Amino acid sequence: MSAFARGSQVVWRSRPQGCIGYVKPMIVVEDGSDITVLFQPSGTVCKRRAGARGGPRGRLLLDWSGEHADRVYDGPPMLHLHVWGTAHGVLRSWSFDSNRAEGWYVNLEAPWRRTAIGFDSEDYFLDVTAADDLSSWSWKDEDELEWAVEVGRYTPQDADEFRREGRRAGAAIERREFPFVDDWSRWGPDPDWPVPVVAEGWDTVPPQ
Repeated sequence: MSAFARGSQVVWRSRPQGCIGYVKPMIVVEDGSDITVLFQPSGTVCKRRAGARGGPRGRLLLDWSGEHADRVYDGPPMLHLHVWGTAHGVLRSWSFDSNRAEGWYVNLEAPWRRTAIGFDSEDYFLDVTAADDLSSWSWKDEDELEWAVEVGRYTPQDADEFRREGRRAGAAIERREFPFVDDWSRWGPDPDWPVPVVAEGWDTVPPQ
């Protein structure tokens, strides 16, 4: 499947247990054989599975109703970068005022797969955060991964592999390896891009 052109609107879908979970509309900044970079402006209307929630901090789905509900993303503009062949994405918030990316968040997730309308992955609950100057890193949401293992979403072996991936990302942070570098100016989004919308087929298009 060919790459998406810069400025294309795509959807990124998490696929827990093969189901369609969270769906984000995004804009393509860069899409190549080595890396793909997507941009999510503030105010995008996403989709997430509806139903009873609980677990740590009450954020996790306990009983899916079989439907999806709209959810407005009210956070800062966000860059999502995926190095192909890895099991994580790198997230950085974008400031139009300072024209730079800020903060580092490593989302542990399944290696991306292309679809006709974007990309599919699966969130692994556990994440990594790093200081803005890359001087340190730490785990995030360990309690959510522990909960997922307790209720049978993942096995202890799965959790061990997620932690290994997190440590690989942490080692790259410590060595300042790509994509963990200070200069992100070349990833700057176009301020004239519109707020993207979820494409038709978000609930039916299969992964490739």
